[in-house]
Amino acid sequence: MNLLIVDDEPIVLQGILNGVQWELLRFQNVYTSQSVEEARETLDQTKVDVLLTDIELIGSSGLDLIEWVNKTHPGIMCIVLSCHDEFNFAQRAVRLACADYVLKPVPYEILTETLKKAIDRVIAQQGRSAMEDYGKAYFTYLKGEKNRQPEEDPVDASLRYIKAHISEELSVEQLARLVSVSPRHLSRLFQKKLGMNVMDCITKERMIIAAELLSDPAISITLVSDRCGYCNYSYFIRQFKKYHGVTPGEYQKQQQ
Repeated sequence: MNLLIVDDEPIVLQGILNGVQWELLRFQNVYTSQSVEEARETLDQTKVDVLLTDIELIGSSGLDLIEWVNKTHPGIMCIVLSCHDEFNFAQRAVRLACADYVLKPVPYEILTETLKKAIDRVIAQQGRSAMEDYGKAYFTYLKGEKNRQPEEDPVDASLRYIKAHISEELSVEQLARLVSVSPRHLSRLFQKKLGMNVMDCITKERMIIAAELLSDPAISITLVSDRCGYCNYSYFIRQFKKYHGVTPGEYQKQQQ
């Protein structure tokens, strides 16, 4: 995760770099710019997750920069620094969906906490985006399969339903009703075709999806547990370790 700080006063930039408790934050890189033009170049060339900018900059405004960011680099969390507690500035910052409006001089411990909150919002936002992307991709897959023949194999039909409803509670009885066979017969079909029972197959699909989601370090383990249909976080941890040989946290670190 990367941060860009924009201020036309070098002493202010250096003060922030020296004063913020970076060890408490999760920034890999912290960039600085002293003008809107320089900031735009950085934003165009580098992935930035959080922008901290002064309002009054030489020849331009930090709010104009944020307006440009919202149009060209949506998703960046923006924080405003200002020497003025003026309603017009604050009102425009709200319209631009800024994460926070901080008055100078700001104690560095407060600025540290402000940046931490911004990081948390970025992580939550990225988590939602990842799940939306996954959902869209699978919806496209289902749409392409819409015209399948009605005599589809009960196991294939069950697998299709499992993948589409992986975050929901699933049972053998429920799947059997959907494919119009008895639970016992469906279990026999699963064992014959896949070499495992229905519940083991559901667990396998959940573990595959969990591993895919955990490859993104921005997604929390709690969110993955929920999206994979586990309301019991501890049970999810045990199941994941049993299937993959490591805990979700260890797996996520390996992926990084």
